[in-house]
Amino acid sequence: MRIRLFLLGLVLFWLLLDREFLLLAPSVRRIQQAAASDLEVRYVDRSRAPELGAYLRRRRPEWVTLGPWLAARLGEELRAQSGDLPFGARYNWAVAELSPVDNATAPPPSAKELAEDAADGWGMGPVTVADGTATVAIRRFGWEEPAAGAVEGVFRQVAGARALVLDLRECQGGVAGTALLWASYLFGRQVHWATLQYRGFTEEYWTLPRVAGPRFDGPVTVLVGSRTMAACEGFAYHLQARRRAAVLGERTAGAAHYAVRRQVTDHIAIELPEARASDPETGTNWQGGGVAPDGPGLP
Repeated sequence: MRIRLFLLGLVLFWLLLDREFLLLAPSVRRIQQAAASDLEVRYVDRSRAPELGAYLRRRRPEWVTLGPWLAARLGEELRAQSGDLPFGARYNWAVAELSPVDNATAPPPSAKELAEDAADGWGMGPVTVADGTATVAIRRFGWEEPAAGAVEGVFRQVAGARALVLDLRECQGGVAGTALLWASYLFGRQVHWATLQYRGFTEEYWTLPRVAGPRFDGPVTVLVGSRTMAACEGFAYHLQARRRAAVLGERTAGAAHYAVRRQVTDHIAIELPEARASDPETGTNWQGGGVAPDGPGLP
C-alpha cells in the first residue's frame, strides 16, 4: 500500500511539473527568459524594452513556486517596473499553442472565456429608460462576434430615447473590435476611429459602414472614472475628440497601449503591450494622463 501511494505521489508530482503548475527554479528561469525575449522584440516602447528584458533576465527565480502565483507576480512586477497598466501574465492549465512570430492578433477566446462572457451579458446591461433618457452600463467590451447580437439588441431598446447615457465607470477594458462596433451605432457615416502603431507598421480602424440595428443619432453622455481603463478609455476619448459625446466624471486610468496575449511557454502567457493607440483627430492619446472629462459626473 505504501509503495502504491509513493508511486501515485510520484505520478502526481510529475504531472504538476509537466503542466508548469509546480515550478522549480530552472523552470522559472526558463519562463522569465522566454518572456524577456518576447518583450525585447515586441514591446511598443522600444526605448524601455531592453531595460525590462534585463529585469526579467536577472530576476532571482523562486526555488519552488506555483504557476498561477508566478504569473500573477510577473504581471505585477512588469506593471510596477514599466508604469504600463496593460502588462499582465496568466496561467493556463490546458496546453496553449505558442503565438507565431509574425502574429499581431490576440488568440481566439477559449470555451471557458466565452461561457463566462455570456454569463455576464457580454459585459453590458441592464438598459433602463426614464424620462426619455436611456442608460446602459458597460462593464467591459466582450468578445466581438458573440456580443454583436446583444449590442444590436441594446440599440433596438434605446431607439426611441431622446438621449443616451453610457456608464463606463467600472469598465476596465475588453475587445477593441467590440468598442468599434458600439461606436459604429453612434455615427451616420464611416469615420476614421483610431490608429494602432506597432513596431514597424500601423493599422487603421474605421467605424462600420453598416450595422444590424438602428443607429442612435441623439445626444450621448459617457460616464468615466478612475477605474475606466484601456479600450473603455479609448471609446470615451475618441467620442470626445469628435464631439460626439460629453464625457463626465473623473480622469481615467491612462492605459492607451494595446496588449496582446503571448504564450511564452505551454502554460504561461504574458499580456504584452505591442501597439500604441492614437486618435486621428488629436494625433495623440491618453497614455499615462488618462482621459480628462468635460465636467463632473452626474449627481
